[in-house]
Amino acid sequence: MEIKILEKKDNLVEIELINEDHSLPNLLKDILLTKEGVKMASYSIDHPLLHPETGRYISNPKITIITEEGTDPIEVLKEGLRDIIKMCDTLLDELKEKK
Repeated sequence: MEIKILEKKDNLVEIELINEDHSLPNLLKDILLTKEGVKMASYSIDHPLLHPETGRYISNPKITIITEEGTDPIEVLKEGLRDIIKMCDTLLDELKEKK
């Protein structure tokens, strides 16, 4: 996965997820909204049409995070991504136990 940082300030970051769909940014937004110090977390896809050959969205999702003073939005983003990895690891462990 490729990302592009579109804007970075002390309490704001906007990133673009290249060639992604709604799956990751929607989950990430929900997790970020539970984090202490996060004022706002959202994502958008500017143009929802799919490319006829690739089946991918024509535009990429953009995630925006605004934090309270003293909370680094990049660190909160990393924490949210680690939480997603932990959730997946837990699910995989549970599936192994069910064999």
